Amino acid sequence: MGTASDLFFGLTTAFGYGTSDFVARQASHRIGHVRVLFYMELVGFAILAPLALLLEHGLWRWSDAWWLVLGLGVLNTFATLFLYRSFEYGVLSVVSPIASSYPAVTAALAILFLNDRPGVPATIGIVFALGGIILLSRGGVHPANAPPKDARRGIVSALGAFAGYGVFYFALKYVVADVGPVSVATVVRLVGVVVLLALSAVGLLHVRGLPRPLWPSLAAMGILDSLAFIAFNVGILGGSVAIVGTLSGLFSAVTVVLAAAILRERMTRIQLLGVLAIFVGVVLIALG
Repeated sequence: MGTASDLFFGLTTAFGYGTSDFVARQASHRIGHVRVLFYMELVGFAILAPLALLLEHGLWRWSDAWWLVLGLGVLNTFATLFLYRSFEYGVLSVVSPIASSYPAVTAALAILFLNDRPGVPATIGIVFALGGIILLSRGGVHPANAPPKDARRGIVSALGAFAGYGVFYFALKYVVADVGPVSVATVVRLVGVVVLLALSAVGLLHVRGLPRPLWPSLAAMGILDSLAFIAFNVGILGGSVAIVGTLSGLFSAVTVVLAAAILRERMTRIQLLGVLAIFVGVVLIALG
């Protein structure tokens, strides 16, 4: 695949994750991050399982790749727990960009281990996009925004998501071809459900019922998140992990813009500069 497809799949991933995470922030403040994650995983599995059966059942032959998918499912579960925890305790316009800096890890691993070498314009675009994400994360909290529930816990949780996602999205390259893009997403969601139920059974987490008014929001989250996950997997199947991974991290720009438009969270000048840098980066990747 060429740069045009990398751009399409990367931006589709960013839009899906960014919108889903904005909804997750709203729900986390009402019922806590654990229940939000559990029902998002459950809805996602219910959506993805029939698609995987319909589209990819011919690929379902046991191989070592399936073990890696199971391990990645566990890693993704804990990374997303950290992400939603950061939404619950931190300021969305701060913690989301920190977590979304994971492409710095993903791109570095892709260059080191996959010999992923984007062209010069695309490489410069990646630098601009990553720089913009960093500016967003270091922009601080605008004084006009409401104070966070626990700023320190929110930032530490966002850093946990950053590390986990950086490895997760790199390692997906090793399994999507053998297992299938939709099947990988399905198994990861199923593992998430199982892990959260197991942690709840031993008393480490508490998974309870979901209030009826929140089902539409969680259903929307499941659909958007599933769309983004499939887009990423299809994008890296034959494309550049460095480019698609970097563009996927732009989900924070979507989340921050939604927070500014709907929640009236103000962005600092540094964060606005970060948005501009991201825009320049996307243009350069498109030209590459």
